Amino acid sequence: MEKKILVTYASKCGSTAEVAQKVGQILGQSGAVVEVRAAHEVKTIEDYDAVVMGTAIRMNKPLGEMTSFAKKFSRELSQFPTALFSVGMSMKQDTPENRAQTAKFIAPLVEQLTSKKSVAMFGGKVDYKTLSPVFRLMLSKDTSGALAEGDYRDWNVIQTWAQNLPAEMGLV
Repeated sequence: MEKKILVTYASKCGSTAEVAQKVGQILGQSGAVVEVRAAHEVKTIEDYDAVVMGTAIRMNKPLGEMTSFAKKFSRELSQFPTALFSVGMSMKQDTPENRAQTAKFIAPLVEQLTSKKSVAMFGGKVDYKTLSPVFRLMLSKDTSGALAEGDYRDWNVIQTWAQNLPAEMGLV
């Protein structure tokens, strides 16, 4: 019997959605039936064998849409394997310091996932064309370069994590 996996995400500018699509594609190659959906579109999770959740990190915390999803489905999420990934500029460079900082940002969400099997933190993407005028103005004031426009996602790392998920989640 094929395993059915939900990959759900919360994304403001599309970067996290792109990662979720890639994760879903890779999981599908493992033989699973995969659905990739925005968190606000998910009405039930009872038909799935596992859930992979992805959230952008904004203003040093997960998006409210993903936090709401975790609260809404907390009972169901405790019944089967879950995984979580975050996408954000705090992981622009994968260093121990940035990992520790990002882990603090996502800790409230991670703590809700009692049956989690894997947590990953990925770099983000800044594309001024996808930002609201207010957020673009805020980023233009950054003189440190920490929020410089660019794609800081490491697709090889994302691919390796996704390929290992079926085994980590006990689905194979």
